[in-house]
Amino acid sequence: MAENHHGGRKQAPEWLGRAAGPILLLLISIGFFWKLVLSNQYTWLEGSDTAYQVLPWFQFQAGEWHRGSIPLWDPYLWGGQSLIGQAQPGAAYPPNWLLFLLPLRNGWIRQSFLHWYYVLIHFQAALFCYWLCRDLKRSQSASLLAGIVFAFGGFVGTTDWPQMLNGAVWAPAVFLFFLRAMRGQKPLANAAGSGACLGAAFLAGHHQIPVFTTMAVGGAWLYYLFRVGFAWRLLRLLAVFGVFLALVSAMQTLPAYEYGQTALRWVSAKEPVSWNQPVPYSVHARYSLGPISLLGIVIPGIHFNADPFMGLVAVILALAALQSWREPVVRLFAAMALGGLLFSLGENSVFHGFLYAVTPIVEKARNPSMAIFIFNFSLAVLTAYGMDVNDVGKNVVRIAVAAGGLLTSLLLVLTLTKVAFDARLGVSALVAVLLAATLAMPLTRRAGGVWLILLALLELGNVSGYGFQPQDNPNSLLKKLAEHSDIAEFLRKEPGPVRVELDDQAIPYNFGDWYGIDHFGGYLASLTQDVARLQGSARVRAMYGVNYWIGKQASRPDQEQVFESRSGLKVYRNPGALPRTWIVHEAYAIGGAGEIDAALHGPAADPRKKAFLRGPAPQLESCAALESSRMLERSANRVVIEANLRCRGMVILGETYALGWAASVDGRAAPVHEVYTLLRGVVAEAGTHRIVLSYRPKSVYTGAALTGLGLLGAALLLWRKS
Repeated sequence: MAENHHGGRKQAPEWLGRAAGPILLLLISIGFFWKLVLSNQYTWLEGSDTAYQVLPWFQFQAGEWHRGSIPLWDPYLWGGQSLIGQAQPGAAYPPNWLLFLLPLRNGWIRQSFLHWYYVLIHFQAALFCYWLCRDLKRSQSASLLAGIVFAFGGFVGTTDWPQMLNGAVWAPAVFLFFLRAMRGQKPLANAAGSGACLGAAFLAGHHQIPVFTTMAVGGAWLYYLFRVGFAWRLLRLLAVFGVFLALVSAMQTLPAYEYGQTALRWVSAKEPVSWNQPVPYSVHARYSLGPISLLGIVIPGIHFNADPFMGLVAVILALAALQSWREPVVRLFAAMALGGLLFSLGENSVFHGFLYAVTPIVEKARNPSMAIFIFNFSLAVLTAYGMDVNDVGKNVVRIAVAAGGLLTSLLLVLTLTKVAFDARLGVSALVAVLLAATLAMPLTRRAGGVWLILLALLELGNVSGYGFQPQDNPNSLLKKLAEHSDIAEFLRKEPGPVRVELDDQAIPYNFGDWYGIDHFGGYLASLTQDVARLQGSARVRAMYGVNYWIGKQASRPDQEQVFESRSGLKVYRNPGALPRTWIVHEAYAIGGAGEIDAALHGPAADPRKKAFLRGPAPQLESCAALESSRMLERSANRVVIEANLRCRGMVILGETYALGWAASVDGRAAPVHEVYTLLRGVVAEAGTHRIVLSYRPKSVYTGAALTGLGLLGAALLLWRKS
């Protein structure tokens, strides 16, 4: 360190000053989530979606990455489904790849790594918000507080779905580059950077939070366009923003769009919806933020659907920021906070219904309560402005005292009426008193900043992470994932390809992904339409080679018990299941969906001998000689079959068809036919052949190229000197 001749002290290097804030935020993140990473007693993984769906997805992907395969297709659920097309598994999100590549323990993803993963997501949120506020010339302490409030409060602080969190943390980065572009600071480069960051949010998996972020930044573009006029300069920047958003998001949005065209999505309506059907408004109404939740912004435990809690520290300082109303950024984030709050009210706000009706894609974000995220983020930024207001104590102490009195009065009313009483209210009342005292005392700016940060941590720690479950919880959902390991071991030793169906009340999680065993079923948000329509048919299940049933008792009389597990569940063998691959010598075309049922279940139907297709049927030959086909290899994205045919025929694979599957016969490309509207078929001539089917969807490869181009282009533009 260089010596400071104006006082004899050594001056810290400039890089150390820049790194101090991020290092402090990392330490605060670790300390805030001490239950996860400083003890071995709690976990964030006990939510039903997290334990039963997300964790098996992660386990499957980690296993594939360690086998040297990038998992694009999930072969273990419903006869196979596009993993990347479903979006929610986060298969296209590079930070997830780092998690999946970490060392496994006996083949299993480590819980300690998942805990650090959760902490680092929140650190990323805090860091991006800190950088945004520093870029807006906020003081270091104010920027630290904003990062803390954003990362540990509201939606980000109380949400456990990683696919949602990973999309949310990019919002501050989107606005960091956007506001730079609006200030004329390398405008083209920063417009590209803003679009690229929003594209990265879409890569994270779930579309909902990125859609809300897109609405917020779209409103910001309109704000500046109206403020300065529809100048060509801003329209050009908007075009650059849109191009880089489309490029960077392409690796996820293209396969999701392709899959969505063929899938049904369960949205909590009476019936699932297809891509071209809007999510019914009744669903949006069900998932609106209840008006009583507005009290939950400052009172812990009062919320409906989403938790908006930000705490008195953040709210009081955000109100103080309004004294800087002349600053365009303050007006922008105040408008965004109000807009996010009104939209999150859903059916309780006419503005939400209007946007649902007229704005594309908005109807697909079925949970408007989650738009409280925009309010939370905007309030965090305003908190930094409020903390930097001169003489903030003199200006808002009366507000703080009034808020403390209001909180105490509400506590008394709720206690007397026995409504929504929560013991944590006592801490909130204490924070209100301490906040008023802090703002009233003649503290230096640094000391006041430290006290406000400590109060915010106390207040937020009373909500975020409060519900982490102890590892020794006797009702732990995670323990269910280990209860059936003996069943998995038994099935792995059985001869031939195994595919099970099971009692999903007894095994509620994605057994197939968790143990790497084919399961005709699964806990998914969407499913290809033909599988969804026909999966209940006993014949279809036989065609998929479903040869075992797992449950407390047999599901039909002809099943034979072959194993009983420690959990009391039994394994039964299904008679009549077809082999995983077979050969037919007759193929014919059907006219449309109305003919499918008769073709499958009619008196002349015999899938072992003849196949039907919705398009033109290939010409096959008839021969009575003995033939054989068997599956030699199978991984997530690849199947190898050895087939011995006596004449031209079609080799059927009892796994789900999808666009993107390509085939070769003895190294020569061959078309993959969609047979029975469900399965894959490949035509081969007489002789012994090696048939290879590979999942190589153009949507993924094109999307990956566009994403790489977008990231590289944005990086080069930002690196280039103006």
